[in-house]
Amino acid sequence: MSNEVKYCEIRKIENVDVEGYEEISRVLNVLGNKARIAVLTVMIKYKEVCACELQPALGIPQPTITTHLRKMYDVGILKRKDVWKFSYYYVNPEYEGLINDILRNKAETGES
Repeated sequence: MSNEVKYCEIRKIENVDVEGYEEISRVLNVLGNKARIAVLTVMIKYKEVCACELQPALGIPQPTITTHLRKMYDVGILKRKDVWKFSYYYVNPEYEGLINDILRNKAETGES
């Protein structure tokens, strides 16, 4: 006779409030874009970046960069400092650890 399990052993798993993960879901959704990860790579390296500096660095049209910055700003990943007509963005210190972990993972896997 086989010791194969023929039924699922039901455990009492505590209830999880799925709605409680809304903020994490929004942040991860925004981070799931290669252009945004590239923007964050630049920001981690240079700390504070004017929006106008990103277009030549990334080769992405300025309106597209503005859209990416706005999405990251709206969920709180980025902070902004306005000086006259220029907007300088930097990674919210609350998310620096997460961003560094993501970028470190890329470096450790040897991806370019």
